[in-house]
Order: sequence, then structure tokens, then C-alpha cells
Amino acid sequence: MSARRAARRARHGKIPRRSPFFWHRIAMIFGTIVAIAVAAGAVVWITGMRTPAEAETAKCQSVTTEVSVGADPNMAPALEKAASRVPADACVAFTFQTLTQPELSAKVAADKDAPDLWVADSTVRVQRVVTATPPEVIVPSLASTPGVIVGRTGEVPAFATWLSVLQSQGVRFGDPLVTGSGEVALLGAVSEVQAGLTDAKALQGVTAQLAQKESQRSGAKLSDSEQLESVAASGGFAIVTEEAWLKFSKTTSGARLTASVPKSGAVSLDYPLVATAKNGSRSEAIKRGAQALAEAMGNDEGKAGLAEQGLRPADSSNLLNQKGVGAVVALAPASAHAVSQTLSAWAVQAIPFRSLVVIDVSGSMELPAGEQTRMQLTQQAATTGSKLFPNTAALGLWAFSIGLGGGNQDYLELEPIRKMDEVVEGVSQRDRLVAGIAGLSERTGGATGLYDSTLAAYRTVQASYDSRAINSVILFTDGANDDAESLELDQLLETLQRERDPAKPVVIVTIGITEDADAETLQKISAATGGTSYVARAPQDIPSVFADALLARRK
Repeated sequence: MSARRAARRARHGKIPRRSPFFWHRIAMIFGTIVAIAVAAGAVVWITGMRTPAEAETAKCQSVTTEVSVGADPNMAPALEKAASRVPADACVAFTFQTLTQPELSAKVAADKDAPDLWVADSTVRVQRVVTATPPEVIVPSLASTPGVIVGRTGEVPAFATWLSVLQSQGVRFGDPLVTGSGEVALLGAVSEVQAGLTDAKALQGVTAQLAQKESQRSGAKLSDSEQLESVAASGGFAIVTEEAWLKFSKTTSGARLTASVPKSGAVSLDYPLVATAKNGSRSEAIKRGAQALAEAMGNDEGKAGLAEQGLRPADSSNLLNQKGVGAVVALAPASAHAVSQTLSAWAVQAIPFRSLVVIDVSGSMELPAGEQTRMQLTQQAATTGSKLFPNTAALGLWAFSIGLGGGNQDYLELEPIRKMDEVVEGVSQRDRLVAGIAGLSERTGGATGLYDSTLAAYRTVQASYDSRAINSVILFTDGANDDAESLELDQLLETLQRERDPAKPVVIVTIGITEDADAETLQKISAATGGTSYVARAPQDIPSVFADALLARRK
């Protein structure tokens, strides 16, 4: 017997033996405690506490926000994988729209069926979207891919600059206003100009040549893979993105091609993540989801997902487990002004222009404007404007005043929309337009039937939409709507917004002639379609304002 047990006996006497019933009670108490703990655990498990992530999901419950994300087919797979790893405590559920970048930007510009978040292929594309509420860049870059020069092995020279690439015979690349590969090709040369590596005038010259060549292209614009297939078959070289080349290199034709970049470096697509519009109470949740998605894209799993698509991480470091073109010198980005100026110059020369010019011939157009009438000044400006466009442009001409077209029709078609060099009855469309403009003064009289004429012109252009051209209505007037039997302004605006189709964008450019024009109303009409509005406040302003409006191209 131990000394401690002996001492205890001395103090208390013999230690009583516990009955089996005592131990049974102890077991029951212990079992009850365990059962309560298990039950509590089961309740926690049922309410979402099986894992920390599930616990946070339970916290969100009814406040989980659905966030739609728009991306092109190159980015969508990596984004969807990243979205599946976003922690539940972000309290967002992602859905995806997989469309081309032109389709996505059209939806955002029209603010119709646009996703909450848009992964554009470049910051430049985002900046070109014209909306009442500009898209907000939440994350500057999720991924990147540089522009590369691809040709058959052994047939592509070592280029010093992007300018020398663009000047070469046999170069193929996409329209920079539509394709990311075309954008990085042209902006690579713009960056070189700002860095003092190439000559600005030389770039202007080659840009004009390539843009005019683009304007003469028939059929749909070629994709990067189609450009590469052409190179593989007949030689020459194409400017595409590294991502496009890597995907094509896995094909039989692509195995014969190699890629490189000029000695000067390269410009990369940067894939910014942007919120497309203000979303009121959902705004913070959408931004929270954007940050969570960016974090999932930026970790090792996210980078691996990008590499599977042939894309580099946001920092432009080498691809994971991909050959690529290796380390690339990044050209310093050109200024926003230089980029805008270059793309605008391209647009004027490369994009076919298709417009219906609608001119007010109400009696007030015969009022004096300096030494001439408003109509005479407008005729001079319109005639001058008709000379600004190449033969690939297509213009038509309407006049309008109340009842001009007979009965309740306020508009009269003078010339339908045709290409400027199309010949009808021995006379070119350009000359027919000039003659139609000259005869407007013989039609003046009556009041202004603005709203019905505007809607009819919009529907006419939309019904005969040309997917390769910028489609627009150019309407100018010196007054306000006088037709008591026409649509009300609210009805017109609502109808324009309802019928606005992101897949067939038609903009209305309005021009107010002198201070008598209803500038506020004209601005609302243009804004409803994503167009612009001008006011020529003095007679001497009319020619320049009309010319500016004709060149106000929006895609």
C-alpha cells in the first residue's frame, strides 16, 4: 500500500467501494455530454460549418450577389476556373458571358444586356467605349500577351522596329479597331515614335496606306488563326498575339511557323477588369467580387490556368510550361493623346462610312444668317462635306418639314444610301448628292417635323445595317418639333433606347443651326443612341461644325 493511501485511510477511514450503479451513472452523464457535443456539432454542420468556407457561405445566405462577367473565348476558361476558387466569404456567385471583344464593347456602349464586369483585352479598348457613365477600371490587368511576328521557319527577317515591320511587303494583321493583335501592332510603332526610335511622319504615311487597304477589303475581317493559316500556306508573315500563335502552333500548319519580336520590344494586351456601370446597392458587392476574382487569377493556380490558354501573368513574365517567345522588352506605353490620334486617323481612312443625312427645310431655314440664309450656308457646308469622303463611303439624303412627304409623312427621300462612286442613270452618287443639296432651297416652307423624321431615319439605317461600316444618321435643324400629331419627346427617346441594338449600333449625330435650335432636345436625341450633338451658334460656324459632325465616327 502506498504511503499516500495509508495517510488517507488514517484521516478518513476505509475508502468505500463504488457500486456498479455509481459507475453506470457516471457513464450516462459522460455519454450525455458527448451526445450534446455531437448534436451541437451536427447543428453546426447542418448550418454550414463543415468547413470555414461553408461557414462563410451560411453567413451570406440571402445577401449573396450574382455578378455576371463578360470575357472573350481566350480568357473565359481561366476566369471560370479562378471563379470556382473564390472564397465563399466574398458572397458573390459568378456567371459568364463568352463573346468576342467587339460584341462585349458594343453591349457596354449601348448599356443593354451588358455584364456587370467586363474583362476587356486592352485598356485602349475600354477607353474607346463612349457611354454616359464610363466603365470603371477595378483591376488594371489580369493577364497579358505581347504582339509577335510569325512566319515560316527561316523566312522571317530580324526586325529592328515595329515601323519596319509595318513597312514590309506581305505583312498581315487585323484591324486595330477590332482586333487586339492589330492594336498592339500599330501601337507598338506609336510607342517607338514617342521613344524617339522611329519617325512620326513615316508612321503616318504607312498608317494611311494600310488603312486605305483595309477599307477596300471585302468580306468579313480575318481572325488571327486565319491570318496564320494564310502565312503557313503562302509565306509572308502575320502580326498576331503570342496567345494566338501558341494555340495555332499545336495544329499541323502551325508546326512550321516561328515567332519573334522586334529588337525595340513589344506592346502587350493587358486584360483589365472593369465595372461596366454604376449599379447602386450592388456596386460594392460587384467590386468586392472583382477583387476576389483578381486574387484568384493572381495566385499560382490562376497563373497555371492562364498558361493553359497561352496567356502570361499580369506582370508579363514568361509563360508557365510554355515555350512562347521568352522574355520580352516592354515598350513604354504611348500617351493617351497619341493613341487616340492614331486610332482616329485610322478610323477616318479605314472604316467604311455609311450615313443618312437628314436636313431641315422648314420655312425658318430661309431666315438670314449674316449675308446669306441659313439654308444657303448649310448647302455650302454640305457640299463641301460631301468631298471629304472616299468612294468607299456611302451617303443618302433626306429633307424634312411637316407633310413634306405627303399626308402625315414629314420626310422625303431625295437619294437612298449608296456608295459615293455608284453610278445611277449615268450620274455618280456623289454628284447626285450635290445636286440634291443644291435643290433644297426650292423645298423650304412649313414647320419642323422633327420627331417622326428622326425615328424614321433611324429605323431606315438600322434596317439596312452594314456590319463593316459605321452606321449613322446625321440630322440638323434650326428649330424644335412643331408637329402636334407626332410622337412626344419622351416617346421618341424611349423608342430609340428600346430599339437600340448592340449588335447593330446606329448613332444619331445632331447639328443645331444657330441659337434658335433646341440644343437640349437635340442632345437628348443623340445621347439616346450613343451619338454626339453640335450647335453652330454663328453663321461662320456652320461649315466647320457640319464637317466635324460628318467625321464624328463612333463604333
